[in-house]
Amino acid sequence: MRKFFLYVFIGFSCIGNAQQDAIYSQYNFNPLAINPAYAGSRSSFSAVLLHRSQWLGFDGAPTTQTLAVHSPVNKTNLAAGLNVYYDRIGPSTNLNVAFTGAYHLKLKKSKLSFAIRGGAYQSTLDKNLLTFKDQTDIFNENGTVTSTVPSFDFGVYYYKTKFFLGLAITHLNNAKFSFFENINSIGATQNYKLTTHIFITGGYVFEVSEKFIFKPTFLLKKAEGAPGNLDLSFNFMFYKKFWLGVSFRNNTSVNFMTEWNITDYLRIGYAYDLSVNKLSKYNRGSHELFIGFDFNVKSKKVVSPRYL
Repeated sequence: MRKFFLYVFIGFSCIGNAQQDAIYSQYNFNPLAINPAYAGSRSSFSAVLLHRSQWLGFDGAPTTQTLAVHSPVNKTNLAAGLNVYYDRIGPSTNLNVAFTGAYHLKLKKSKLSFAIRGGAYQSTLDKNLLTFKDQTDIFNENGTVTSTVPSFDFGVYYYKTKFFLGLAITHLNNAKFSFFENINSIGATQNYKLTTHIFITGGYVFEVSEKFIFKPTFLLKKAEGAPGNLDLSFNFMFYKKFWLGVSFRNNTSVNFMTEWNITDYLRIGYAYDLSVNKLSKYNRGSHELFIGFDFNVKSKKVVSPRYL
């Protein structure tokens, strides 16, 4: 029964327009995974490796791994970045490798960044894991099929020391996958494409005292033909070392987060998503773990702590 519900979910994701980009609970600690314009904003060589296991207890539940690397380019206003994204859900896997180029416009007391991200998005379907009610279905075949398409994203990111606001639009070209070579000859139709997603993020840092920081943020995500997702997050920093946070995602989950700045250049974080909808009866929540590095290769002085 669990497999049945999951495959129904996959079917609606692949037919028509639905949300395809993963949702991260720790988007505050890995913004480049969402917005390419974040590249270079930490003024250091920065890297984050993240793993997410979603809906534990479901057979074939989603798992996601991401690598985000970015850095300013010498002493210019330019920045470069790399994103590697690998996602598995049921019989399908997705791999995205994309490169980012960003420009940071210096304003009086802030900066405004513009970025373009482009790369290749590969989707693979393992038909051996599919179960067909009609065994004579033309798509009831064994083996795997793979399709690779280009994908392009755009981002804008405005930031100061204690405030940020960002907009990202992904999969601008709406590339279409082609899994079946003879699909047109048999009169069938295929509607599986990369759907444009819109992400809007924002937040502010309140320095309550030298030992206590309060940082409320939000993430609004919308894809064509799918309901929107709104995350409201409340994060607290203690002694400029530890972050504790809680976020609320629509009426679907409550997420608990923590980050520990072990040194000026090393940090680790963990998040647990507790489902509060009907899915809570069938899964044991979601887990997210990341490790991050920040290196200033030309100076021993590192900005610490980093609020954004």
